Amino acid sequence: MWKRLRPKAAASLQGLRRTLDGYSPFRDRRLWILVMVLSFTGYWFCSRLVFSLSPSLSHRIFVLDRSGRAPRKGDYVIFPLSSPLFQQGKRQRVIKQVTCAAGETLSVDERNRFFYCNGTYLGMAKLITLKGNTLPLFVFNGRVPEGKLFVSGQHRDSFDSRYWGFLDQGRVEALATPLL
Repeated sequence: MWKRLRPKAAASLQGLRRTLDGYSPFRDRRLWILVMVLSFTGYWFCSRLVFSLSPSLSHRIFVLDRSGRAPRKGDYVIFPLSSPLFQQGKRQRVIKQVTCAAGETLSVDERNRFFYCNGTYLGMAKLITLKGNTLPLFVFNGRVPEGKLFVSGQHRDSFDSRYWGFLDQGRVEALATPLL
C-alpha cells in the first residue's frame, strides 16, 4: 500500500513545485499589505486590553476606554493605588467599580461596618486583613462631593474605598469595559 502512495505523493509535490516555481513571498504586494494590516490590528487591539488576576472582581479581561468621559456609577475605572496595606506599599494600577458617584448619598453604619449608597447595601468592611493587620474604616455620611468616587470590588477581601476613602476623579487613568 505504501509503495502505491509514494509515486502519487511525489507527483503531487512535483506539481506543487512547478506551481510555486519563481514565486517569492517578498514580491507579493498583497501578502505584505495583509501582514501589515494584521500587525497593526493586533497591536491596536492588544494595547487596549487589560487583564486582571485579582479575585476582587468577577471579570478578568477588560477593554480600555481613554476617551476622557467622566466615570458614572457602575463603570469600572483604572487608577494607581499605593498603600502600606496593599502590595507592601508598591504603587499598583488597580481596577475597581464605581459604586457611589458624586451627588449620591453614601452612609456608613459604623457599628456593623456596613456601607450604603442611596440606601442600597454595598458591602461590609472587615476588621483585619488576611495577614492579621488591622484595617482602617472610612466613615462618611452624606452626599459624595463633586470630583470624588466611591469604588469597590465585588469580593469581600477587596481593598477599596471602604478602607481608604474617596477616589479623586482626576486620578482615573481610563475606564474599563469588561469582556470576560
